[in-house]
Amino acid sequence: MNRYFYYCVTLVSMLNLMLFVPYLLIQDRYTGALSSMITAAVVGSTLAILFTHVMKTFPGKGLPEIFGMFFPKWVTAPLMFLLGCMYFMSGSIVLTGFSVLINRFLNPDSSSFVVLSLLSIACIYGATRSTLSNIFILEMGLIISVPLILMILFKSYRSPSLDWDAMRTVAQYWRNPPKLTPYAAAIFLFTGYSGYAIFNRLNPPNFRLRFRWLIPLIGCFILASSFFVPIGFHGTETVASYLYVWSVTADSMTMEYGFLERVVFIFLLLYLNLTLVYATNVWHISMELFKSCLPGAKPQIDPERTPLTNWIIACSLGLITVMTSYFFNEKQNLALATNWLIFRVFVEVIAVLFLFVLSIGAGGRKQST
Repeated sequence: MNRYFYYCVTLVSMLNLMLFVPYLLIQDRYTGALSSMITAAVVGSTLAILFTHVMKTFPGKGLPEIFGMFFPKWVTAPLMFLLGCMYFMSGSIVLTGFSVLINRFLNPDSSSFVVLSLLSIACIYGATRSTLSNIFILEMGLIISVPLILMILFKSYRSPSLDWDAMRTVAQYWRNPPKLTPYAAAIFLFTGYSGYAIFNRLNPPNFRLRFRWLIPLIGCFILASSFFVPIGFHGTETVASYLYVWSVTADSMTMEYGFLERVVFIFLLLYLNLTLVYATNVWHISMELFKSCLPGAKPQIDPERTPLTNWIIACSLGLITVMTSYFFNEKQNLALATNWLIFRVFVEVIAVLFLFVLSIGAGGRKQST
């Protein structure tokens, strides 16, 4: 089960492009982005390691069951509802952003509203599947996409268009103190462990997570690449002009492999796959958290038949996403994503520290008995 944990870590770190993380970092490239990235790497890796202790202490239990061991339903239900809303929003923001990208780069004649509706339908179906099926979907999606994404990253570093002097110029501003917005954006890359709020139900009693040093390694590599590569391609000033900066960066690269010439087409297809996998997983987690608020709810990792509540909750999530995109423009979506990233920083830190304290108490009681 170790690999599934790192699948979650890798997926979330790579999806930072769809949550405007590079754009938010680049806006503060002279005023604290680098120190914010360094701080986020330290804090994010620490939180991830603390959360692994929680997983070890409560194997086979998701977040609702862990809280249910210590608190009554009237306390846990509002908390699970709040966390469910946060997971749901991350999937909605990603889907909305990618529907705009498809409209802008692949098919300008299409409607982003129609594209978002089709993406939401696919994610609704995936989210209603069992927890076991969702972790397999995650594995297949990453096996298909990650090698090609790493190839694109390797090609970007080898490109003659990459200006290393521009990257070194921005790197000289690392002494400026960190700021909240770039810190909130950067730490998102290290929060892949949060998927185990539900997927921890799949872990056996003797589960031990190995190779935890991969968490900061994966996060730091993708974070540095997300920030510096666009600066190297577009320069220290022009890079701040693009909202979807990595799509423009991919469009600046070409390949010489027959009909595969423009990298942007491959890039968007790969991220279409990752977007659907990510939204499916976080909507499934959100659905399970909402279900735990219902009376008499019992966790099921692989039921024989899909419960009706799965369809009701997942369809509601898709409908809210589509309707929100109808009333919100691109600038408002950016503001929503920014505020969500900032808000989840405080919620995530409080939740992980609180769970860590509970795990220490539970571990002590086990030893005494």
